[in-house]
Formats: sequence, C-alpha cells, structure tokens
Amino acid sequence: MYSTDAAEAPLARTSQKQTLAPSPASHKVASPFSTPLQAWIRDFKSNEPKELIQLERVVFGAPLRRDILHRVVVWQRDAERQGTHSTKGRSEVSGTTRKAAPQKGRGAARVGSLRAPQRRGGGIVFGPKPRDHSSDLPRKVQDMGLRVALSTKFAQDQLVIVDDLSLDSHRTKEFEAIKDRHGWYSVLVVASKENEKLWKATRNLQQVDVAVMQEADVLRLLKREIVIMDRKAVRYLEKKLRV
Repeated sequence: MYSTDAAEAPLARTSQKQTLAPSPASHKVASPFSTPLQAWIRDFKSNEPKELIQLERVVFGAPLRRDILHRVVVWQRDAERQGTHSTKGRSEVSGTTRKAAPQKGRGAARVGSLRAPQRRGGGIVFGPKPRDHSSDLPRKVQDMGLRVALSTKFAQDQLVIVDDLSLDSHRTKEFEAIKDRHGWYSVLVVASKENEKLWKATRNLQQVDVAVMQEADVLRLLKREIVIMDRKAVRYLEKKLRV
C-alpha cells in the first residue's frame, strides 16, 4: 500500500505552483498611447506661453511614415496638373492636300503628303493631348498622411498653437513685424474661420500662406517650415482625423 505522505506530495507541489504563479493583472503593461500629448497655447503677437492644451496622440503623435507622405504628395500634385498640353497631328495642321510629286517615273521615293511628320511644318507623331492626370488614393491613406504631417511638425517643434489669430489692422508690416520678432521665415497659418485682416496682411508675402482649417492638407503643411493654428482648428482636426 502507498503511504499517505507519498500520496499527498503531488498535491502539495501542485498547490505550491498555483500559489507561486503570478497573476495576469500584475503583468499588465500600461499602453503608451493612453497618455495625451501636451503643448503650450501661446499668444500670437508676443509668443508668450499662456496655458497647456491636451492633444490627441493618435493625431499629433502618429508614427512618422515617409512612404505615406510621399503617396499623398504625389496624389495631390497629380490632381493639380492642368493637362491642357496639346499638339497637332498630320490631320490637324494647316497645309495643302495636293500631291507633292508624281507617284512614278522620277526615280525618288513616293511623297504622299506635305503634312507628314517628316516634312517641315508637318504634324507631330504621338504628341501630347489634353487628358486628366489625377490619380486615385484611398481616403484612409489621405487621412493618415495628414496625421503623419501634423505629427512630424509637432515632433520637430514646428507647430505653434495660439489662442487667437486676430490682428489690429490689415497692414502687411504688422504681420511681418510679428514674423520677424519670432524668427519665422516660411509660415503656414491655419485659421478656424475666414480672417480678412489676416489674409490682406499676408497676401503680399511670398513665404506665408493662409488657409482655413477645412483646407489644411499634407502638401501645404510640408511646404512651409512653421505651422501656426488656433485652438479651434486643432480641435477640428482632432475630430476629423480621430481613428
């Protein structure tokens, strides 16, 4: 017969393993995407920090994907091409229709038309014609490209969030003084609404672009070094690009 101690030994080892096994809750790793990003809201004229704003990490902290930026920029530039280039073929150029030389008897090659491509003033062979150069890109890739562009500007400390974009006048020298005071050279201003004073003050500056928040795109964000946007524009982009 087996002893009582020998029979209880496996049960003791089993219970010991169960008590020493760590609980799954103790090994939970906090997600790095749970904590929001923070940025300063600055005064537009003095650039002084006023308060902190919480940013959506999925919008302003997305992984930097150069391939996605390249796809979106190519898609935007394709859509901007006019496609109005056009040349004339041999049936479209002006010229006589008479036969240039007799068909036989002169000991030379046949000449069918004076408007042939090999003739001076003749038509163009396979020349460009008006067409649509636009390409297709999924909407999810477009939104992802905008998230990557915003995250790139935030990571490079080239995103300035201000409380208000109001100016005292529409004179160019006022905005230029603000730009020179802060050391900004190439600037994109993203406003939450139409601002006539801001538009008139910047329309003569070659290195400054102004767009409303609905018109913010990847090409504009990457074209300028500094991106300035107000609080409402930030909240609009977060709501639009939230996954």
